Amino acid sequence: MPNSDGPFSFANGLAGTFRVETINVTVVGLLTSTFIQGSQRWQSIKLIAGTGLVISTVGFISTVDQTPGGAGMGVQGLTDIWALGPRTQQLVCFPPATQTSTWKITEKGAYIKGQKPASTARVVNLVNYTLSFETMIDYGGTGWRVDTEIDAIQATGPIFVLTSEYPTGSFSNIDRSLVPPNTLVVGRGWSLQNQTSLPGYVLEKFPLKFNITEKKWYTIKTLSPGDGTYTVFIDDQEIAHFNASSYGFGNSNPYIPGGVYKGFAFGPWQDQAAYVRNVNVTLGSGEKVYSNSMLSNDVLIEYGVQTNEMYTCSDSGKRDRFSWLGDRLISSRTVMISTGQEQFVRGPAVEAFSRQISSGQVPINTLFSPLDIEGALIRTTNVDPLLVDYTFDFMQVIYNYWLSSGNDEFLHNYWPLMVAATSYAVSRSLDESTQLYGALSGPKSIPLASEKGQALGPASTVSLILGLERMADMAEYLSYDALAAAYRQQAKISRTAIDTLLWNGTGGFFAAALGASGYDLMDIAQVLLAKIGTADRRKVFTEKLASLKVPAGYINGTRFFDTPGIVNPYYTSFLLEGLAKAGETQLAQELLDDCWSPMVRRDSNYTGAYWEYVSTDGKYPGLDLFTGQSHFWGSYPTTFLTEYVLGVRPTERGYNKFLFAPLSKFKTTWVHGRVPTPKGIIYAAWGYDSNGKINMEVTAPTGTNCTIVPAFNTTYTIGGQSGLSGSTTVGSGETVFLRED
Repeated sequence: MPNSDGPFSFANGLAGTFRVETINVTVVGLLTSTFIQGSQRWQSIKLIAGTGLVISTVGFISTVDQTPGGAGMGVQGLTDIWALGPRTQQLVCFPPATQTSTWKITEKGAYIKGQKPASTARVVNLVNYTLSFETMIDYGGTGWRVDTEIDAIQATGPIFVLTSEYPTGSFSNIDRSLVPPNTLVVGRGWSLQNQTSLPGYVLEKFPLKFNITEKKWYTIKTLSPGDGTYTVFIDDQEIAHFNASSYGFGNSNPYIPGGVYKGFAFGPWQDQAAYVRNVNVTLGSGEKVYSNSMLSNDVLIEYGVQTNEMYTCSDSGKRDRFSWLGDRLISSRTVMISTGQEQFVRGPAVEAFSRQISSGQVPINTLFSPLDIEGALIRTTNVDPLLVDYTFDFMQVIYNYWLSSGNDEFLHNYWPLMVAATSYAVSRSLDESTQLYGALSGPKSIPLASEKGQALGPASTVSLILGLERMADMAEYLSYDALAAAYRQQAKISRTAIDTLLWNGTGGFFAAALGASGYDLMDIAQVLLAKIGTADRRKVFTEKLASLKVPAGYINGTRFFDTPGIVNPYYTSFLLEGLAKAGETQLAQELLDDCWSPMVRRDSNYTGAYWEYVSTDGKYPGLDLFTGQSHFWGSYPTTFLTEYVLGVRPTERGYNKFLFAPLSKFKTTWVHGRVPTPKGIIYAAWGYDSNGKINMEVTAPTGTNCTIVPAFNTTYTIGGQSGLSGSTTVGSGETVFLRED
């Protein structure tokens, strides 16, 4: 593990949790890793025991798709940045039946190799109960958890790892100090080992007075009376008893919503494998509330480890995380503008709606595996109300998808579910007294924050505003005029709330939260995107970017001045579009170069894909080995370079009408590109001739109309007619060449 980028025990994601696997070579032939190692850049192979091993070939199994979209720039670095988008999609978006199950159901039971424990949602929040199961260690050990959150952003409840006697022939690289033989190791947190922002600890090791023999069945019972104590038995012999609170066993973080449902899970430690069968849960009263032989393939769906059946996208190519709903706001546009593979936008949306519950809530994160009804209900509810802003983002994802694809059928089919999701999001997030995003939430009534900003602040509230306004646009198209008016009215009220409650006239900024004395980067970005307040206020607020400037872009806000900083490409993606919309070309180009150029620099950190974070000096990924280096949430430059630098962007659904309007004063010598649309490819180009004048050319596919907005204020010539000014139109199937006079 010290030589890998793992472990990453955030979620059971049908992938290698630990990124290291030991293989016992006993036969000649092809050897493959058990787990998917998504976005693998390199592998090291070390012979740890034995001699005479001959490896004839070694490599990766990978696939690469074609890219119908494209863009070329007069500056090579810009072309390279554009190409990060389709390459990242190849690494983080998966067709059905590609993310294979990590468990095997056999006649002996569920065969589980070392991985983050996977949970069932069939029985939850039990008090005073006994979990009993039979297990046979194939090699190394077996593992389980109890009283732990199900698919939530929390990790309480004890971890149990039971090790074998490590017979002759056991892996010689077992960390016997961490997991000694014949021992019950008890831990807490995300794992037995700490990893950056995922803390994990070993609480105690209970040596056994007898050997645990591999290939032999044992019955394990774990008693949880509900008072914080736990007792573990093997074949009715007590092997451990402890009080969790005596270790400083922490409660859930009250500032992280969700995680109300807890249950049990199975999964051994690294380089271990075991069978599990005949799982039973019995209450203190004697009532049996759960029984599973673990012999049916239904187990894979119940525990969320079945092969994916839908098109899905992870937030990072390592495939060890959830599929996050809000990350699609940026990346879905990248997909549509580059590869044009709309199934990777539509598919994750269908997946989310398939797990929507009666409250209207859709899961803001979800497993790749198909889920049964109970699993969808519990796992979706368990992230309520975490990142409700992602639901508003989801409505924008659908709007952007519809605008690019013209898929009216999707809109009609899912409109009732979209309305329900929007109603849920408003009810959970809107603070009625201020009309800002930040309703009181949780047992301690803490105002709800978001991925983008603080509670009762501009960034979070703009998510609500833009989500409602895009819903209004779609409602009007579907002739739901009254509903559209209601959405627009609430958006207008919340716009006014930001402008009146959060503007600090003395400091010249919108405060990051009601009563706050500073501001966040995302506040600036969102204010620009939604055009909050007057143009003068937005201009003054934009000038505050200077206080957040670092070599790789901008830190996240004034409250981060005294903390180790990182640059977040997700946040800077929003800012990049905001600057483009505001006509701040110089700032936009500087940000593009500062934040994303490190990702195309050909050094040891180069992956050909977008990074999750960047260090403030731009020299390395922002969280070092922890950083996802094929991460889709900060991929807006691909869209920016097409929509604002090349200048092609839709103004009517399905590109029936589109703009060719390059960003004025962007520094490059030429740009050309192609944009996939339902009507065919748009070909566009512009650049400077030998006289320093701009030439523009565009072909409108049949069935589309284009409006050209020249990137200069002087006159121009088309087809021998000179002295023209302002915008001009291009008819269906036409090609127009425009030359600056």
